[in-house]
Order: sequence, then structure tokens, then C-alpha cells
Amino acid sequence: MKIEGEVPDKDQQPYLYLFNHESLMDPFMLGGAIKHYVTAVGAEYQFSYPIWGTLAKRHGAIPIKRDKLKKAIHSLDKSEEAIRKGISFIISPEGTRTTSGELGKFKKGPFHIALNTGVTIVPTALIGAYGAKKKTDWRLQPGILTVRFGELLMEKEYEGLKVEQLKDLVEEKIKVLINPQ
Repeated sequence: MKIEGEVPDKDQQPYLYLFNHESLMDPFMLGGAIKHYVTAVGAEYQFSYPIWGTLAKRHGAIPIKRDKLKKAIHSLDKSEEAIRKGISFIISPEGTRTTSGELGKFKKGPFHIALNTGVTIVPTALIGAYGAKKKTDWRLQPGILTVRFGELLMEKEYEGLKVEQLKDLVEEKIKVLINPQ
């Protein structure tokens, strides 16, 4: 695994790490690259997995039921409470892993969290995870996994933006991190 870019200083938390969701490897990549406590928002069904679900619960991850708006909003409210207490989060704005290797459509939830809390956003690109473990294949493949951290996006840089504008801004930053020119 390679880590590129500046890993954010743990003393300046909380952070909202927003990343492209390539693979089941993603949380492990981020966990290996980020040098401070961080938790996540994850699909509710994952919390029923015997080992994974237990670990996620113990680590403070918050389940989200994506197809039920009121329940999803409640999960986002819990995330906001935790951020206000200084806890950093990893969230994929796509909401689910890619099945094609391409960046998916971003959902609005993480951007509501950012605007409601003023948290520092860390655009993050995960590269190589799709090739190592595709959603549609149970096998693992060898490869180089890269976590590329972008420049921090502070509240003062996005506080006047609407949700859609912030979503578009972060999406563009992640695209550039995935494919730097």
C-alpha cells in the first residue's frame, strides 16, 4: 500500500474523509493510512455480518438505511453529533461500491453533514482497490493499493455553498486525485 499526499494532523480533528468507493478493501486502506481514530457510516445490512458487523459496532460505526429517507436522516444526525464531539468519519458519497470501476453518482448526505457541522473535509482517492477485490468477484487479486489525500477543504472555503455546489466541488477534487494530469 502506498500513501500519497499529506495525512491530516490528528490534533486538528475532526475530519470528514470523503472517498471514492472501489472495494471491500476501502475501510482497511483508510484505516491503515489514517493515524488517528476514525469511524464510519455504513450500509445497515453490513451490521448483520457476524465478524464485520461486530467490529463495526464496536468501532462506533453508524448504520444507515439508504432506502428509507427518515431513517437515513436520523443516521446522519447521529454522525453530526459525533463530529461535534470531535470524532472523524470516513464516508463514501457514492453510498455503495462501484461495479464498473468508475466513480458513481454522489449522494447529498455527507454534504449536509459538512454544512451542518463545519467539519474539515478531506477529499481522498482510493486507487487499485477495485482491481484487488471487485464487488462482483469473491477472489482477491494482488496489486498496489494507493490512498491519495487531497488538500484539506476548510469550512471557510465552503460555508457559503449550497449542498449541490459542495457536492460538485468535492466530486471534482476526488476526480482530479484519481486521475492527476
